[in-house]
Amino acid sequence: MLRDLMYSGGRQLAFLLLSSVLCSFFSIAAMAAEDDNKTLPFDVRIIIDISGSMRQTDPNNLRIPALNLLLELMPEGAQAGIWTFGRYVNNLVPVNSVDDAWREQAKNSAIGITSFGLQTNLSGALNDAAWGLKSDSGYQQSVILLTDGKVDMADSGNANSEEINTAERKKLMSQVLQKYRVAGANIHTLALSDLADKNLLQEIALETDGLYSEAQDAEALMKAFLRAFDRAVPADQVPMDDNTFIIDDSVKEFTALIFKRSEGSQESALLAPGGGRLSELEHPESVRWHKDVSFDLITIKQPEAGTWIAEADLDPSNRVTILSDLALSVEGIPATIFPGDKLDVEISLTNEGIVIDQVEILRLTDMAMKVITASGREGSKVLSDPENPPPGGVYREGLYRLKEMGQYQVDIIAEGRTFQRKRSFSMTMIQPVEITHQPDEDKGVYRIEVRALSDNLDVERSRVIAKIKSPDENTIIQSVVFDVEAQAWISEVEATKGPGQYRVDLNVRGVTQSGRNFKVKPEGIIFNLPIEPEESAQENVANGAIANDESLEGEDASAVEAMPEEVSEPGPAGMSEQEQGVAPAIAMDDITEVIPVDATKVDEVVADEVLVGEESEGEGLAWWIYLILVMVNIGVIGAGVWWFMLRKPNIAVDAKTSVETEGAMADLEALEEDFAGDFDSLDDDGDDGEEEISFSADASKNETADSGAGDSGFDEDFSIDPDEDVDTDEESWGEFDSDSSKGDEKKE
Repeated sequence: MLRDLMYSGGRQLAFLLLSSVLCSFFSIAAMAAEDDNKTLPFDVRIIIDISGSMRQTDPNNLRIPALNLLLELMPEGAQAGIWTFGRYVNNLVPVNSVDDAWREQAKNSAIGITSFGLQTNLSGALNDAAWGLKSDSGYQQSVILLTDGKVDMADSGNANSEEINTAERKKLMSQVLQKYRVAGANIHTLALSDLADKNLLQEIALETDGLYSEAQDAEALMKAFLRAFDRAVPADQVPMDDNTFIIDDSVKEFTALIFKRSEGSQESALLAPGGGRLSELEHPESVRWHKDVSFDLITIKQPEAGTWIAEADLDPSNRVTILSDLALSVEGIPATIFPGDKLDVEISLTNEGIVIDQVEILRLTDMAMKVITASGREGSKVLSDPENPPPGGVYREGLYRLKEMGQYQVDIIAEGRTFQRKRSFSMTMIQPVEITHQPDEDKGVYRIEVRALSDNLDVERSRVIAKIKSPDENTIIQSVVFDVEAQAWISEVEATKGPGQYRVDLNVRGVTQSGRNFKVKPEGIIFNLPIEPEESAQENVANGAIANDESLEGEDASAVEAMPEEVSEPGPAGMSEQEQGVAPAIAMDDITEVIPVDATKVDEVVADEVLVGEESEGEGLAWWIYLILVMVNIGVIGAGVWWFMLRKPNIAVDAKTSVETEGAMADLEALEEDFAGDFDSLDDDGDDGEEEISFSADASKNETADSGAGDSGFDEDFSIDPDEDVDTDEESWGEFDSDSSKGDEKKE
């Protein structure tokens, strides 16, 4: 028997060792496949709207120079194609390898871009552009889509136009986008003007891991195209400061993009380190110089090492991209983010794809992160510490509590003794759900609604959890019910825990029809209960105004002046004046009724008030009785605190719900442990002990810190380096992470 046990144990041990080896092998293989995918050439398809509405949104047809910019930036070895669409879809430039001949053909074809399309066949354009896309194509595949309208395939005057367009949108989201998901291709969407269907374009980007971007007018179109191109064809840069940049010996090629502010701007030129001057008219044949109305694009192979200067207008969008074996690798900055997202960023320097981990090099390298918000505020933080180089050469930082909707730019800058590198990333914070809240006077409750901004949300698999904190500091976690008639998750909060301030924090886990997941944690909603009827409040204000007017006439004016400062009796001990409903002093606007008082007796009233304090020893309670009462109260409070602390571990969260609707999560007590950790960071500001970088009020004055690891310049819009107040445990979502089959089983 002992021999059998040993034999059995040996087999189990061998099985475990084999499993471990296989897991390691497949893990390494997966990582290798991912790295190989990053080195693949690019396949970029560009889709441009030519519908009639473009005559208003792009009257000067700036789509042509913006497209020319992308064509010039397209690297050799890539393949690309161009489509236009109105009612019909046209493959303007077939997909082919990018070289000088292809660029010339594409630029000649782009001249034919117009604005005469009668409709907006967005679904058909994306369907045609998916030709040839597949998961094993050998390319990194992406699409850049520009439109200023909505899906519109119904003929003018058609009574069923809404039904036709709704069916077309559903076809787009369910059938067409499936081709891109299967192929692993990203769609980067650009909304030109407020006429575009922004919700639909955001959903398209979300479904395909693409970037959603907006250009309010045609003038901003080129910069929006550039942001999308950076996501489709990422490249290393060197920092450009006051049109000055440094090229090191490892750079094989650089491309300088110089923007012009107006047609009368000075002609651009480049001053080489050796003193040579390059211009559009005077440059070697090895230099490719493309001049357009609003920019110059100069590509130089085997450039001279040293400091280069651009003689041109200063513009924050001027940039220099490079081709070099020495590069920056950055992971963890997605194209689309949501409120409450936690971004864990990993940064490393690589040489020919291998991470540089030599301590001697890392100690001489300064690494910094710079963030620019949608409103234009910016700040930076130094990530490196010469005394503590990052283990394995990988810098790890976190971006948390991002709140501002819109476009963000994240710059990573590395500066060594002989080189400089920069990577820029655009990401867009979107809110896929709309949250509204207001008091419901008829029911005496506070009503909160969460509504999807797109019909692509799978409401059966999506969930909304509400954490309600009452005035007594107790917490209730509830599953919010989806109201089919209202097509929204609705929570109605009652004053079940007494009057005072309530706070509701929402946790939204959304699932799209294709199974894409997103998580949103919006700002907390704070309100007071019970609700004072609006009519009553307005009536009180009106009565107060009338009383004020009347009180200024005759003897009433003297009465008002003689009234004591406080007329309400104090509330229960320990309650604030706001909780008791008592104002600290009565102002003229607060008086709703004036009681006539004989002016001759005013002095007597004041005298009585003064005598109260003097006669309290004889007529009031003795001081020692008050002392006894105070001691008794302290004892009672202490006993209550002791009892509460003893009981607290067993009732850390009062998880209750009145939800009994079929399909909703009923057993919230079982979910309490899963969800409690996810809400810990919502209880307080989370600022204590957290290294945070704050934005300067004047973004232009905020510069990157020169020294001191962890120097900061941001405000509460985001924080770096999470502390224990920030929940980073994805497992805390429990059932929300289960697949659809498990969810269906639970409903049954």
